[in-house]
Amino acid sequence: MRRLAWVDTARGVAICLVALFHATNWLMTAGFHVDAWVDINVVLSSIRMPVFFAIAGMFALKWIDGSWSSLLRAKVMLFVWVYLVWEVVGSVVGWAGMGLNGDRTSLLRVVHDLILSPIVPRFELWFIWALAIFFVIAKLTRRVHPRAQLLLAAMISVVALSGWEAPNVGWGGALKYYFFFLIGLYLKDWIMAFSRVRSRAALAAIVLTWAALGTLLVTFDLQAVPGLYFLNCVLGLLAGVCIGRALSGLLILGHLGSRTLPIYLGHTPIIVTCVLVFSTTGLIPSVPDAVAVILPAILAPVAMCLAYVLYRGLDRRLPWLYEPPAALIDLVLPTRDQSGRRRTHQGRWSKRRMDAL
Repeated sequence: MRRLAWVDTARGVAICLVALFHATNWLMTAGFHVDAWVDINVVLSSIRMPVFFAIAGMFALKWIDGSWSSLLRAKVMLFVWVYLVWEVVGSVVGWAGMGLNGDRTSLLRVVHDLILSPIVPRFELWFIWALAIFFVIAKLTRRVHPRAQLLLAAMISVVALSGWEAPNVGWGGALKYYFFFLIGLYLKDWIMAFSRVRSRAALAAIVLTWAALGTLLVTFDLQAVPGLYFLNCVLGLLAGVCIGRALSGLLILGHLGSRTLPIYLGHTPIIVTCVLVFSTTGLIPSVPDAVAVILPAILAPVAMCLAYVLYRGLDRRLPWLYEPPAALIDLVLPTRDQSGRRRTHQGRWSKRRMDAL
């Protein structure tokens, strides 16, 4: 299927915002004065995950309507595998990063949390964890009327996005954003029609309305008012489409958006490593506040670029970092030919899954 420029660009914008969010958090943990970015990231939060999940849903229908075997082999196993592999990476790097604020936990606790991570997700990888669950739930409920699914998911999302503090980031994120995955799945035609609106004034009005509402909610601390932040996220999805269209001429964003999986997996460990270097070299006290405030905007793109370079360097040498080994797929989820004989995979299990998100 022909790639849509605005889709790749919107995903590129979303991955940039995710990296900016993580860069800000880790720089703040290390003691850099980047407080100005906190409120900015809160405003931008209503674009990040709604856009990511909705676009994932837009291209999920062929898997949801297909066989269980194809879904599990091509999507679920991929998400489960990279989640587990990068949870190990994240645990090691995260343990080192915890020392930045003097709150490093014991290695025994790290191992304990790692063992529980399949049901108690951690770090930014909760997004991968949630996607695996979303595909399975959507497949299980395929015969339920889409309106009923959307209504129930919207009600749950309204509650979860109204200041509710979930006991776990993954559980909370799944409840908050499953609605947006369903929007992409069942309202794809509406999104595509919206993406073809030609009135620049109308598109600009949507982006400005989203930005104004988000700023208002943050300024007056109104995000916990039932329904307001949910509305802001719906507007954020529409604004993400508009921004994707407006910036589709920037090839770099489209390039990033078509390579989201390795960037998503690798950027946070790189951010933590960079911040650890800043900390151990004694750089933090010598950085003026006027310089520190721009560090998130520098570190985020650097981390994304390095994550992509890391992928290009390791994909052939250590391909299991980015997709499950074909032999494992055939062992866990064997397929059979028409005669009923077990059929094994020939060659690489799949094409490169740079944009699997």
